[in-house]
Amino acid sequence: MHNADSPQLTAERTPQGVSLASERVDAQQEQGESWLRDWVFRRNCSMSPQQLMVFFASLSVVSLMVAAIAWDVGGALVMPFTGIELGSVAIALFVYGRHATDQERVRLSAQQLQVEWENAGVVQTVSFNPVWVRVTLPDSGLIEVTSAGKTAYIGRYARPERRAVLAKDLRAALRAL
Repeated sequence: MHNADSPQLTAERTPQGVSLASERVDAQQEQGESWLRDWVFRRNCSMSPQQLMVFFASLSVVSLMVAAIAWDVGGALVMPFTGIELGSVAIALFVYGRHATDQERVRLSAQQLQVEWENAGVVQTVSFNPVWVRVTLPDSGLIEVTSAGKTAYIGRYARPERRAVLAKDLRAALRAL
């Protein structure tokens, strides 16, 4: 699992000291919710899925050109092995690309605490009443958010030493409501 070197916090402070998310206006219009805080944590991926496609296309062109030259001078087995190689690389890049956009998002409003995580394109969301939420940092290392029999674990894409800071910030934001 890749850990983000520095989790992306999309909240910014206004002069009044109230946190406003940079994407909050769009989210408010879509959902009618006023988010006070919006934490977003993403995988630390060096290439986006689009960059992977360009890389694979260029790799394929070069490999097939070399295989065609070898075929032309009598290397009959080069082309099948090139096909096997490109197929293997395609499978590996596909698996990598499916998880390149994985993320966690924690949103806080006066009415709810929403934890959303995306894994391989599947988005799951859990909402909590912020008044009754309990935030703990157990020995497992992930931050545990519980309330009314529901549990969510956050911090997969934050470095382990930063999870305690996130838990502290989340507790402070909940107390400030």
